[in-house]
Amino acid sequence: CSLRLAEAQRAQAGVAGWFDLAQATALGVAGVAALLLAAPAGGPLAALCALAAVMTIDGASPVLRSLAQRSAVREAGARLDDMLPAPTEEEEVVVHAAPSIALLGVQLPAGTRVALVGASGTGKTTLVESLLGLRAAEPGTARIAERDITAIPPPTRRATFGWAPQDAALLAGTVRDTLSLGNTQAGDAALWDVLADVALDEVVAAMPDGLDSWIGEHGVRLSGGERRRLALARAYLVPAPWLLLDEPTEGLDAVTERRVAGRLSARLARTGQGLVLVSHRPAMVALCDRRLSVAPDPAPIAAQPTDIAWQPRRYSRD
Repeated sequence: CSLRLAEAQRAQAGVAGWFDLAQATALGVAGVAALLLAAPAGGPLAALCALAAVMTIDGASPVLRSLAQRSAVREAGARLDDMLPAPTEEEEVVVHAAPSIALLGVQLPAGTRVALVGASGTGKTTLVESLLGLRAAEPGTARIAERDITAIPPPTRRATFGWAPQDAALLAGTVRDTLSLGNTQAGDAALWDVLADVALDEVVAAMPDGLDSWIGEHGVRLSGGERRRLALARAYLVPAPWLLLDEPTEGLDAVTERRVAGRLSARLARTGQGLVLVSHRPAMVALCDRRLSVAPDPAPIAAQPTDIAWQPRRYSRD
């Protein structure tokens, strides 16, 4: 699936490049042709005709671009169909109240805080995505409530975790819209609570419309750190027994990171949730009582007696 994705991305980049070249050529040809044809009518009118021709082609380009992207959408759907089997009527989303999990043979009771640590590129993010059913997983990679994840429907896997990925998508909408994706039943008090837990409550309170403030497509009206924390707050709202956080404080300044880390620790103590954390940041790793070291080659462990080492077989991306 990863190979197909890379091939599709290369093909899509090629299509985009040819489309841009064709658009630039068409704009130039249209402008020159309009100038030549309208030249007898005088300079001002010729310039106006050239501008109209260029604007017509430019206005049509989004429609043409969307048509060109249809094949990419179909290919993405095919990859998902291959990776995620179609649900059957017998499948149900069943999540234990507080299930234990096992990662790479290491048993983690409910409420455990474990950090996946290691150099970039060793496969930590790939492991996380496999756990969620976003990538194919090898048997024995992980277990939830004593069941191998390859035997668990992806919806059940995802219902076990409140997930905050490295590059979380923020849809065009308001703060409330974004947070409600985590839990549609959450009221204003719950929304403000999670915003406080990610040190974002004061920022949102200062916005003109508070929770109903428009953040733009992909959260363009927010800074990078604010977008990351808003995605983290959304994960907190998911009614799941485990949090699965991938570099949640990357890019934050030290002061803000300490606030987020301290409030996350307090939240975990309050809710009893478990934590699977991917992070290179010492302040975040310090929250965890277990560490699973992900390394490309076997290496001696020299950190803590509770550390565990794992040599990946097929994971290749951080």
